[in-house]
Amino acid sequence: MFGGIGFGAERIGLAVLKFPKTALVFMLSLIALIGASLPHVAFDDDINRVFLSDSQLSDAQRNYELQQSPPTTTILVHITAPAALTASNMTALRELSEEFEDFDGVNTVVSPFSIFWPAQDEDRYGEPVLEEPVSENFSRDIAEFEALETGLPTFVSQDRMTMIINIIINLNETNITKAIETIQAELDKTLPASLSVNITGEDVVSTEIVSGLKNDLISLNILGALLVTFAAFLLLRDFRMAFLAVAPAIIGAAGILALSVWLGYPITVLSNVIPILILVLGVANGMHLAGHIKDGGSLRDSIIKVAPACALTALTTATAFSSIMLTGNEQMFEFAVLGAVGTIFAFVIVIIAFALLGHVVKLSARPVPKVSEIVAHKLAGVGSRWPRATLAACAALLVISVIGFTQTKAWFPLYQNLPDDSATIAINDAISDEFGGVFTMIVETDEDWPQTQTLTKTLQDISGPQTVLSEVSLATWFGHPETPLTEDELEDLPKEFIDLLRGDGDLSRILVSVAEPMRNEQSLAEFDALYAAATEAGASKIFGLPTIMRKEAVRLINQLSFGLVLAALGAVFICALAFKSARLIPVLIIPNILPLMLTGASLHLWAQGQLSPTAVLALTIAFGIAIDDSVHFLSRFSAAKARGEPSKTAVVSATNAAGQVIVLTTLLLTIGMSVTMISGFTPIRLFGGMMIVTLWAALLIDLLLLPALLTWKRTSQVLG
Repeated sequence: MFGGIGFGAERIGLAVLKFPKTALVFMLSLIALIGASLPHVAFDDDINRVFLSDSQLSDAQRNYELQQSPPTTTILVHITAPAALTASNMTALRELSEEFEDFDGVNTVVSPFSIFWPAQDEDRYGEPVLEEPVSENFSRDIAEFEALETGLPTFVSQDRMTMIINIIINLNETNITKAIETIQAELDKTLPASLSVNITGEDVVSTEIVSGLKNDLISLNILGALLVTFAAFLLLRDFRMAFLAVAPAIIGAAGILALSVWLGYPITVLSNVIPILILVLGVANGMHLAGHIKDGGSLRDSIIKVAPACALTALTTATAFSSIMLTGNEQMFEFAVLGAVGTIFAFVIVIIAFALLGHVVKLSARPVPKVSEIVAHKLAGVGSRWPRATLAACAALLVISVIGFTQTKAWFPLYQNLPDDSATIAINDAISDEFGGVFTMIVETDEDWPQTQTLTKTLQDISGPQTVLSEVSLATWFGHPETPLTEDELEDLPKEFIDLLRGDGDLSRILVSVAEPMRNEQSLAEFDALYAAATEAGASKIFGLPTIMRKEAVRLINQLSFGLVLAALGAVFICALAFKSARLIPVLIIPNILPLMLTGASLHLWAQGQLSPTAVLALTIAFGIAIDDSVHFLSRFSAAKARGEPSKTAVVSATNAAGQVIVLTTLLLTIGMSVTMISGFTPIRLFGGMMIVTLWAALLIDLLLLPALLTWKRTSQVLG
């Protein structure tokens, strides 16, 4: 049975010391395998995986996608003129629209040139509203068509300065990336110089996220490694000690990317931060190990006395990652597995590499600057000197921060997953203002035609007639809104189009163009009104990406919050088990819960009080890391108590042995995570910012509150 607080993990390092040649061959082989795997790192291009879970709503979305044969996606071409579009502009755009129809993989092109006069206009019935060439009076013709209230969109804005071309792509014949490139090339070649254009759509957003992620991943991890290395040299003033702390960590971080390849997990906006996170954690462990040698210990002694605490911190961090598996979200599950397995994997790499390098890298006698040690002693001294006052102040702060944290609001906007410089964000907003939105809400009913009529009318009253499409809209165009389409009429319409509006059996679908629900308070209120009205009017199912974004996001945040509680309890339990002291539980809970609540409450100051999945993830992982300081401090405290020292003296000994390194590692973690601040993605910056705030709050609370708890007479005997 493995013993000690590291559950015997230090034996890995001892085995390396015993069999260095075998360990070296193993490490070199592993490095070669990691290097060979890095070019195969993949990036997630499925936007739905951010939100989908194991719920009925997500199942409905998956079933709908599976029923689409062939699978299709829509690319929206948003064209804007500096003034009202002219007949010449419209003629050129008509030719462009016809060009798109001939492209490989294009099923259908829907545009202002696809609309025809309805049955209500007997003289022009069936003729195109915009003839070829487009008449100078085209704006009047569009207005006359709108006045007939067919319910069909014209795809031209009211000010006639903007129009949309919808290109429906057959994904069996081409892929979204190639389709975007082909369409963009044609636009660059033929679009009149006076017009501006942007491409968007659900899958276009996914492609843009992936493209930005690739650049972000490379820049963040390279810059992070350089910053941490430079900071280690600067803070330690010892090149060899810094190298001994940093080199194993860099190998461990690279191992995470290779692990994603071996597991078959694509890199996402969230998992993009794991390598740099593992890097700074590895450096922190290297600092503790090298610091013990610097203080006069041997390599073997460092592995025996410090590696167990490093192993325990890896275990608590892995526990925090593991708690995220409970969400039922595939992408979150992969994030959790990659983080949990990666943390343990990286620890093994770090301990092996450290033991190997420790043979050849001999530390100098130059002392580490004392500034961090002075800070640690000052803080610990305050807690030891006034334990009751410290405890009372922290208890009050905990109550205030808990209240603040509980007042945060679940919020998960998709646009934040796009790069900051993305033109798509502004274009999506413009389309929402002019045409209802880029995203499609799908409302299903399996009842009779009157029910479809009722739902269509209800949704049109809220969203506007040109944002709602159903068979009722088409029947209205044919001149008989009170009765369904005839077989002859159905044959006159594109099959792919009808398939969108019909499911199996008598199922009828209504498609509503909406803005991103959590783009702002107004779009959220509009979506909620549509959803409530459809529900009250008897819809059997409501899904589509905007519904997933609205409903699953809140569910996901609730699940992650529950996971945060489990992570905290699990990490504390593991530490208590490792130290073989159930009385240690309250000593660990307060100093490690308080920093999380403080950081969560701080969202009111710098994130409008919005609690996103990224924020909860950051709190969860930060807890797993923040408790590391407590583990290292308690490990030294326990060793001092075992030598017979009284509690106050043991606190001083623990501060001498661990306090300086805790301050230094927090500085290094901060510097390492600070690279996330230059990311082009809001979730990555939020994750890094919350990690930094939590780590510093944890440092202050640990060095103030732990000494207070350990020297207070009611807890001074906790560790024997």
